Amino acid sequence: MPVEHAVPGTILDLKSEPLGRVVIEGEGVTLRIGLDSLVHCDIWVRAEASNTVIEIGEQCILNGLIQVVAGDGGVIRIGDFTTFNAVGLSQHEAGEMIFGRNNMLSTDIHIDVSDMHGIYDRATGARLNPPLSVVLGDNVWVGTRAMLLKGCRIGSGTVIGAGAVVSGEIPANVIAVGTPARVVRENITWLRTTPDSVEPDPSFGPPPAKRRGIVGRLMDWIAGSTPQ
Repeated sequence: MPVEHAVPGTILDLKSEPLGRVVIEGEGVTLRIGLDSLVHCDIWVRAEASNTVIEIGEQCILNGLIQVVAGDGGVIRIGDFTTFNAVGLSQHEAGEMIFGRNNMLSTDIHIDVSDMHGIYDRATGARLNPPLSVVLGDNVWVGTRAMLLKGCRIGSGTVIGAGAVVSGEIPANVIAVGTPARVVRENITWLRTTPDSVEPDPSFGPPPAKRRGIVGRLMDWIAGSTPQ
């Protein structure tokens, strides 16, 4: 589908034709899409947003919505080989949303750099909830119905469980679940395929001992679970 609307001065560098609706009403916008990407998601930059940069890498498959509502100088960068099943990216204020390479985001996921409405201290008038950027490393898997709130930073190789709410920093190569998301297992890796095992990394030594007791068994079960 060709670009439906773009105001004069928009920079379009499209090595793959977008397959969803593209409406660019804001001034000074740059949209780049790399080779062999299937961009089914709608892209909408509203008139209240200016100088936005949206860059989508090569061989991505994206479904959902990318919406820039307001702000000057917002940035969205999506790395090569990344896939979105049904993801809503929104910027209600300017900020950065950075996704590394080979990220896999599932269905009904919401991500924003803003709380969408201001909260203020009554005594000083100071704003309490300014926008904060969202950054994902490489090879991050985000499960169904997760929410990535402003300011979250997720390290490479990490798995975020279904329904998790991430509002802070999650380190690399862990499984994090819950509300708010917390680490339940460390030193993991994951693949898009499902072989019975992978080559072990000898630098990590023997696997951790099983916990004893009912609580310990429950924690082992949680640690061994994976998102949908």
